[in-house]
Amino acid sequence: MRLIPKIGASKNKSTRRPPVNRRRRRVVAAGVYVAVIAAVGGGAWQLSANGWIDAQTNALGTSILEVSANVGLRVEDVVLSGRQNADAVEILAALDIERGSPIFAMDMNAARDRIESLGWVRSAEIARRLPDIVFVRVVERQPLAIWQHDGQAALVDRFGKTIQRSGLDAFAHLPLIVGDGAPDHAAQLIDLLQTYPAVAKAIEAAVRVSERRWNLRLRNGIDVRLPEQNISAALTRLDDFQREHALLDRDVVAVDLRVPDRLIVRVGRDSAPRPKAEGKDT
Repeated sequence: MRLIPKIGASKNKSTRRPPVNRRRRRVVAAGVYVAVIAAVGGGAWQLSANGWIDAQTNALGTSILEVSANVGLRVEDVVLSGRQNADAVEILAALDIERGSPIFAMDMNAARDRIESLGWVRSAEIARRLPDIVFVRVVERQPLAIWQHDGQAALVDRFGKTIQRSGLDAFAHLPLIVGDGAPDHAAQLIDLLQTYPAVAKAIEAAVRVSERRWNLRLRNGIDVRLPEQNISAALTRLDDFQREHALLDRDVVAVDLRVPDRLIVRVGRDSAPRPKAEGKDT
């Protein structure tokens, strides 16, 4: 991937030439520095990743960095790995480096922190591939559900982190969760519901109540009230009643599972099975 040059004013450089001896010492120091880096060869990635190179760079100073760039140790390309949904332009902007800048002048920790602040990025690893490539590997967040809160919607991962708040149409197939605190507790519920497919496919939304427990709103309007604890046992009772009595297909308003070993049903005027919708040719 090509690096997008940073836009900004160039730094003013003095036209005065340093004394010959001072300039010679800088060149010699840079030569020694380059020789040390070259000697480590294949270990350059590890030295870069663990911060050793950054520590040595800080000790050398700006003048040596400029000399190192002049001998070819400057940024020419960025290689980005692991990206699927994250915006490559945003990652490059967060990296904040210019083509041609000294490759050892990068603050690797600060660049990683900026990249990891992006919504899709769970973690990032940055390293130098000498002489002129910056390598970035990202691990993206895995979307879990759409969170509806205060009239707004957001895509969240299983750790409750918000990924993005727009462009959600592509994720309409994910479960809908509603209410304060819902993202922090949704993964446990969604994982559990996968073991009860007959119930899961009937759910329109999972609503967090008082940040303590869940209500399940079914597509036919039934509210299923789950307990704070032992959700699995409650869902097992509901699943058994559905398979044996087609409970969720009847004229039921609410099902309360909050009392252990008991299922309380609130029915409408007609508890007979709901008629199935007739199909139409299109």
